[in-house]
Amino acid sequence: MTTGLVAGLVALGSGTASAASADQATLSQQYTCKFPIINNDPISVTINADMPTSMNVGETVPEYAVVADTLVGARAAQGLGVMGAVTLEGKATADVVVTLPGGDGTLPIKVVNTVEKTPIPNPAAAFNVKATGKSPGGLLTWDKPGTAKFDVVSLKLHNMIARDANGTPVQLPPYGDEFEATCTLDAGQPTLLQTMEILGGTDPDPDPVPASGKQNLNTKVTPKQSSGQLTMTQAGDTVALSPVEEGAGGSSTGSLQQVTVTDARNGATGWSLTGKVTDFTGSAGTIGADKLGWTPSCDTAAGSASTCVPGTQGPVGTTGATLASAPDAAQTGGTFMVGAGLALDVPATATAGDYTAVLTLTLT
Repeated sequence: MTTGLVAGLVALGSGTASAASADQATLSQQYTCKFPIINNDPISVTINADMPTSMNVGETVPEYAVVADTLVGARAAQGLGVMGAVTLEGKATADVVVTLPGGDGTLPIKVVNTVEKTPIPNPAAAFNVKATGKSPGGLLTWDKPGTAKFDVVSLKLHNMIARDANGTPVQLPPYGDEFEATCTLDAGQPTLLQTMEILGGTDPDPDPVPASGKQNLNTKVTPKQSSGQLTMTQAGDTVALSPVEEGAGGSSTGSLQQVTVTDARNGATGWSLTGKVTDFTGSAGTIGADKLGWTPSCDTAAGSASTCVPGTQGPVGTTGATLASAPDAAQTGGTFMVGAGLALDVPATATAGDYTAVLTLTLT
């Protein structure tokens, strides 16, 4: 199983990987979208991305950017123009399926892109709309050789705003200031954006291997444990934080799944367990990673040579924080139970919807 997880990939763009230089990846697709006023109408999307065609086992996928150009028909321009709209902007969420190498199955991803403000032609004519997005880097580490594939399978436009000449949102029945349009991929359309060969890897270090795992505040984790090493296991891989009412804001709380650290190295070296989190994203928008805080706790099992020390209460964020540690000593080792209370500060401006983030824990 992979030791990291992708939390977002719209279409993949400029990034680096040591296994190979980036190659141009292009995917053109036809969708039928259900728009306000005019109902079903076709669009054409072309995704251009720079990403490598090969990486090594043990390498982590870096951040990629995307540029997607969409051709919208004259009928849509006419319908918007009749309502007094002169510009269009908003968000687009693409569904990407990553086929993992080595028979590990697939990983579905939802990615939010920004649709740039675009003039609507008058008189009505077909027009191009540009959308850009990024996938967070450092969340997927290849741990098996084989072929990985990246397929774009569906698209939804949301938080779309059509504005009049004064910049005021135009009301498009049955919606208010913002509207959405679900897009269905036309039959027979291609989905493959890129194929990546994951090669055998070059990690030569046979010494104590740092164990790592992921808590996807909705995903999957692979624990490791073997005699004579520093390892960790988890009680579960999903944390459901409490809901917060739209418009009220407040604290969305929960508890980290218990992590058990086992130090069987029989040495004098301590250990450190750190964590970092991505932004909480979903079709409704984004809540920043800096809004998630934790209160760490740590218990030492009887008979352990080391003593576990909990990290400091405070924000987690994308740069990370210490969850627990044990210092160097003349004799170290033992079993330690680590946990934390989680609290996400949800702003009152957050739009109703589901939000998902990935909390990455690393033991060294």
